Amino acid sequence: MLIGSIYGWEPGEDDLFNPLSTRNRDNCLEPMRVLEQYARTQNIELHTQDVVRNLGLTPAFNLYVESIPVDQGGPGKNFLILFETSLTVPINGDFHYLNQFDEIFTWNLNLLEAKARGDLNDCLTRPVLTEIRIPNPIPLEFWNDHLQFGFSGRPQFCCLIGSNRHANALDERELYSERVRAIRWFEGHTSNQFFLYGNGWRVPQKRLGKYGKFKYRLEKIIPFLTRKPIFSSYQGPASSKQEVLSKTRYCICFENARDISGYLTEKIFDCLFAGCVPIYWGEPNIEQWLPPGCFIDFRKFNSSYEALYQYLTDIPEKAYIEMQKSGREFIKSNSFEPHSSDSFARKIIDRIYNGFS
Repeated sequence: MLIGSIYGWEPGEDDLFNPLSTRNRDNCLEPMRVLEQYARTQNIELHTQDVVRNLGLTPAFNLYVESIPVDQGGPGKNFLILFETSLTVPINGDFHYLNQFDEIFTWNLNLLEAKARGDLNDCLTRPVLTEIRIPNPIPLEFWNDHLQFGFSGRPQFCCLIGSNRHANALDERELYSERVRAIRWFEGHTSNQFFLYGNGWRVPQKRLGKYGKFKYRLEKIIPFLTRKPIFSSYQGPASSKQEVLSKTRYCICFENARDISGYLTEKIFDCLFAGCVPIYWGEPNIEQWLPPGCFIDFRKFNSSYEALYQYLTDIPEKAYIEMQKSGREFIKSNSFEPHSSDSFARKIIDRIYNGFS
């Protein structure tokens, strides 16, 4: 029996394997539960590092879930799962940090291809890189076949679900600020057609750096004095993404950053699960991963929200239903398998198992 110690997702106590965890919002912890379950079939026992320590066990390996400092005195091999870009989590692009691991699991095709070409031989010397996809748990509601096709039953025209945050590195590829631009356009040009959900929108746009923080403080003054909402479309946190998206026609689905090959997160999949048509910007080769008939590519509108809105209002219901069906068929097909929790778990555990066999 191999013992694996997981660092990250604190507090520990094996909470990330618990479906009743308060952190298991929208079933986001399913990939870790599947990872633990599949590991047991390979004679591997996984626990959070505090449980391993409290039981007096000696781990054969340590699995780090992104940006956690490495326990230099800990025994065993070190593995790392990267979920975010270095724009959001800067240490994910720090070669000194990455070189502390024996193997790294990543979606980043730019990094994988550069390593394969030998371009990183001088700076990324230690770890083996293995490709994974960011996993996407399919909600139970998807299989109920009660999906609302067409416009009726979807009273909300368009929404955006996300937290008010900023990138942690200056980079023109960040899309946090573009989300705010989208919010402002819809609030200023449509009436009761746009709905904003997420955390932190009762205050102005979060900004990076000293100047950004100074501007943020200034922007707080007028709304505070006038007692008017900063974002008039704000509805509060979403009780569940599935619930919101199942009553909405379209959703602004911008990744945290654009033009980073392989960076394809849950945002577009959440929409397809609920039959909501996503308006997407992020992964530069998105049509290689998803059928083009199931989403709207924002790049085609040359950054014009006016052109996008005109397009959305002109879509016939029949064409809209075809887009919904295209997304549903994709999720049910074998093409979705690489993006599943099962695929995520098998790739990681199989690599770890083979490394000890």
